[in-house]
Amino acid sequence: MPVEPKPEMNGFELSISNRRYFFYNNETPFNVSSSSSIATNKYCTNQMLAAANIPVPKGVLFHSNHPEPLENIIADLRFPLVIKPVDGSLGQGVLCNIKTFDELALFLKQYGALYPSLIIEEFYGNLQSYRVLVFNRKVIGVVLCHPARVVGDGKHSIQELVESSNIKRKEISDSLGPIVLDDECRLRLKELGIDQRYIPASGEIIVLCYTSNPTRGGTYESRDVKICKENRQLMIRVASVLNLRLTGIDIECTDINIPFSLSQGVILDVNHRPSMLIHEIPLSGKPQFVTKKIMRSFIFHHPFMYVRSLYSNRSTSFCTRAMSVSFVAAIIYLFIALPRLLM
Repeated sequence: MPVEPKPEMNGFELSISNRRYFFYNNETPFNVSSSSSIATNKYCTNQMLAAANIPVPKGVLFHSNHPEPLENIIADLRFPLVIKPVDGSLGQGVLCNIKTFDELALFLKQYGALYPSLIIEEFYGNLQSYRVLVFNRKVIGVVLCHPARVVGDGKHSIQELVESSNIKRKEISDSLGPIVLDDECRLRLKELGIDQRYIPASGEIIVLCYTSNPTRGGTYESRDVKICKENRQLMIRVASVLNLRLTGIDIECTDINIPFSLSQGVILDVNHRPSMLIHEIPLSGKPQFVTKKIMRSFIFHHPFMYVRSLYSNRSTSFCTRAMSVSFVAAIIYLFIALPRLLM
């Protein structure tokens, strides 16, 4: 395809049929700016999905300078709670499983100094975390996400195991952030009745936090995209409600193949510029070549220009050209000949 790298914007330009499509960092030309802005605002996203009867955690908006007493703001919420920035990303600033009012007040004061607007919402624990990639109203990628964890050897403390794990994570991929013993980790260890000096037994798994972002020490594994029909249709509805052609949907549920209506499933977040890397190069499981599926959409929209670009590219093999002509001919048949046969 006629692609030109653009180092100045850390991306590339695709020119086809007198149209120019820009891919800038993680930004793509598939989503309109208004829908992207809505997806960036987590509270707005939550409220729009709730209005469409899509299951989301109950939440409220909190401003650090709001005069209303905190008791009144959270009156309709049940502990444990989560706080997160309205416009945050990559799991930064998220703090889960806040169990008491005093803890909440303390962390709101601390995090309110960093983020002017926060969401306080109910926490869904003991569930599995998934990222579902939706493109053009189809589920094309699914990964199961795991929070940061260490495996004991009976000799080293949690602190030491974290340090050695971070060395290995950096060797595996630059996209994997380090495990950090932050506020959420301390809440988790407090729940377990231990601290970073604890020495886990050999083979003992210590889950260190609740959020599962790879940038915060999490891991991920590829799963089959053929999820149950109800959940698949729900993911497509989420994308439709927000008018997003390409989106990554973060969910919490018992199992992605158990319908949400029969489990505690909720939509946690919707991303307008989702990562392709976690699908294409998973830490475990079969790779899902989602980029190829996405880029093929340009061929469907501009079949004749695609064939022209193939023949103008001398490096393209004869077999590739012949196969592409057959592919485009099939598209033309589907759009022109087939409707006539069905009349």
